[in-house]
Amino acid sequence: MAFYSEEFIDEVKSANDIVDVVSNYVNLKRQGTTFFGNCPFHREKTASFAVTPDKQIFHCFGCGVGGNVISFIMKAENLGFKESVEFLADRAKLEIPQTTPDGMTDEELKVKEYHKAQMFSINKEAGRFFHENIYKSKIAQDYIKQRCLDIATVRKFGIGFAEDNNGLYKRLKEKGFKEQDMLATGLIGRTNNGMYYDKFKNRLMFPIFDIRGRVIAFGGRALGSHEELKEKHIPKYVNSPENLIYSKGKHLYALNFAKQSQEKLKKILVVEGYMDVVSLFSHGVTNVCASLGTALTENQGKLLRQYTEEVVLSYDSDAAGQKAIMRGLDVMQEMGVVCKALQMEGAKDPDEYVLKYGPDKFNKLIDNSITAVEYKIKILKDNYNLNDTTDKIRFLNKMAEILSKVTNNIERDIYIEKLSKDLGVGKEALVAEVEKFLFKGDDKKVKSFSIPKVEEKKVEENTKNLYEEETILYLLTSKKVDVFNKIKSVVDVSDFKSSAIRNLASSIYEAYENQTYQNMDFTTLCTNEEETNILTKLMLTQNTSADYDKITDEVLQTFKLNKMQSRKAELLDLIKNCNEPAKITEYQNELNSIISNSARK
Repeated sequence: MAFYSEEFIDEVKSANDIVDVVSNYVNLKRQGTTFFGNCPFHREKTASFAVTPDKQIFHCFGCGVGGNVISFIMKAENLGFKESVEFLADRAKLEIPQTTPDGMTDEELKVKEYHKAQMFSINKEAGRFFHENIYKSKIAQDYIKQRCLDIATVRKFGIGFAEDNNGLYKRLKEKGFKEQDMLATGLIGRTNNGMYYDKFKNRLMFPIFDIRGRVIAFGGRALGSHEELKEKHIPKYVNSPENLIYSKGKHLYALNFAKQSQEKLKKILVVEGYMDVVSLFSHGVTNVCASLGTALTENQGKLLRQYTEEVVLSYDSDAAGQKAIMRGLDVMQEMGVVCKALQMEGAKDPDEYVLKYGPDKFNKLIDNSITAVEYKIKILKDNYNLNDTTDKIRFLNKMAEILSKVTNNIERDIYIEKLSKDLGVGKEALVAEVEKFLFKGDDKKVKSFSIPKVEEKKVEENTKNLYEEETILYLLTSKKVDVFNKIKSVVDVSDFKSSAIRNLASSIYEAYENQTYQNMDFTTLCTNEEETNILTKLMLTQNTSADYDKITDEVLQTFKLNKMQSRKAELLDLIKNCNEPAKITEYQNELNSIISNSARK
C-alpha cells in the first residue's frame, strides 16, 4: 500500500492541535503546562491521561499507552494509520492526495473514490430535499404536532418527508447526478422496463449520520396507525440498504449528537427506534442513540466504548427486545464497559414514557437501571416456578453459570449472598455450583507456576538496567547537543539491553549527528507501539528547569560502573571455562584493570 508523504503527514499534524482533538473524547483539565483527564482506553478513577500542547503528544501513566495526534485517533476511532491521517485531514479541511491500494490501479481507485463522493453528495442533497418537503406537507406537519416535536428538534435531526411523486429522482437528475450512483444509495429504484422511481414514498424521513456528521443512509417511517399499515401490508419502517458507504452494524443513529452531550463520559442510553431518540432529545435527554434496528453488534460496542464509561439499554419488553438486551449486555461486558438495563412500566417505549411522565422521571429510570446480572436474574425468574423444587434447582444452576462469568470476586459474592437469602439456599452450596463452572474443563485456571530465585534476581537486574536506559533516552530527547556528546562518549548504541530503547537511541543518535534533531518530532522515529509508549512517557516527564548536566553525569557514572560489573562477571566466567593459558592471562589482565578502575571510583 502506498503511504502519504512525510510533508503531508506533518501538515495534518500541524493542522490538528492534539488538545483540541483529544478534548472531543476526554474532559481535560489544565495543570500547569499539561492537560489531564481520565484515560479513554482503560477504566480509571484518578486522571492519569496526560496531553501536552508544546510537544503535541499524549501518554497515560496508568495503562502506558502514548503517541501523537495520529496514534490517538488510531486508537480512539479504531482506524488504521492511513484512515486516521484521512480522518484528521478531513477534520482540518485539507485536500487529501490520492494513494493507490494494493491490487488497484490509479484509475480504479479514482473511480471508487469518485462513486463514494457522489453517494455522499446524493445523500446530502436528498436530506435537504426531504427536509424542505416537511414544511409543505400537511400530513407530515400533523404527525410532527401529534408527536409533540418542536421545530428546533426537526431541524437538528434533519427530519424530512418523502412524497409519492418521484420528486427526489427529478431533483437529483436536475443536479446532474448519474443514475448509477442514485441506484447505489438505495434511494432510487429501477423497473424492469428501465423507468426510475423514488423508493421512499409517503414516509417521514430520518437521515442517518456517521460519527463525522455525514449523511450515510435514511430511515423512513410510514405515516398511519398500526392497524392501517397492517391491513395494507405496509412495513412501518423502510431503511437504506447496506452499500459502499453504509453498514448498519457499524453505526449508531444520533451518536454524532450524543457524543457532544455533557454526559458523554458518564453514560449513553441506547434505544431501539429513531422516534425514541428524537423524542427524548427534544425533552432534554441528549445522551441517547439507537442501534438501527439490530441487537448491539461488536462494532457498535467498540464505537460506544470510545465515548462513554457506561451504557444503558432500553429496548421493547417483548421477547425480541429481551433477547436484544441480553445480547447487548454480553457485548458490552466483553468490551469491559459497564452495561445496564433500563426498567420501565406504564409505557411501551421511551418516547411514550417521556411524553406521559416527563424527562425528570425518565432520568430517574436511567439512574435506577439494573446491572446485567440483576437483569438476567429477573428474566430467569419469569421463566421458572420457584415454588417448584425442580424448577428452583434448574434456576439456581442457570444462575451459577451466569455468576461464573462475573470477573469481579466481590461483585460475585454480593450476588451469591443475596440469592442465598432470597431463596433460602446455603451460600456454600451456591459457591460450590459457581466454582464448577469456573473451573470446568480448564486446568489452566488452577495451575500454579514456581519461578526459580535466580530468575527473580534477573528480573530485578533487568528492571534496574531499564531505568538507567530510560533515563539516558530521556536525556537524549532534551535536544541539548552537549548532553548528547557526553552520552555518546560513554554509551554505544549496542550497550542498550532493551531492543525498543536501542532502536530509538540509534535513530536519535543519527538525528544529532545529521543535525536534524532541533525541529524533529521524535515520535516519528517510533516503529511500533512499545517504542511510542516508552518515548511519550519520557517526553512528558521532562522538566525544562532540570539540571541536565548533573543528571547526565550521575547516570553515566552509574552506567559505567554497571557496565564494568557486567564485564567483570563475564571475565570471571570466561576464565573459569578457558583452557588456553594465553587467553586466561589476557582475561586476568583485563579483570585486574577493571578492579583497579572500580577501586578508584
